[in-house]
Amino acid sequence: MGRFIVTVIWSVIYMLVIGFIAAPLTQSVFEPKEALLIGVIFGVLFALIIPAITAGSHKDKSKYSKLNR
Repeated sequence: MGRFIVTVIWSVIYMLVIGFIAAPLTQSVFEPKEALLIGVIFGVLFALIIPAITAGSHKDKSKYSKLNR
C-alpha cells in the first residue's frame, strides 16, 4: 500500500512542476487542479502497471512474480 501512496504523491509533484513550467511555454494559464488530477491518474496507473511489467524480470517469492504464470 505504501508503494501506491508514494508513487501517487511523486507523480502529483512532478505533474505540478511540469505544468508550472509548460504553461508559460505554451502561452496558457497554469491550472493546479488539472495538474493534480492528471498526476493522480498517472500515479495510479504507474503504481498498478509497473509491478506487473517487472514481475517476470527476476525470480522471487512475492505475489507479483506469480502474475506472468
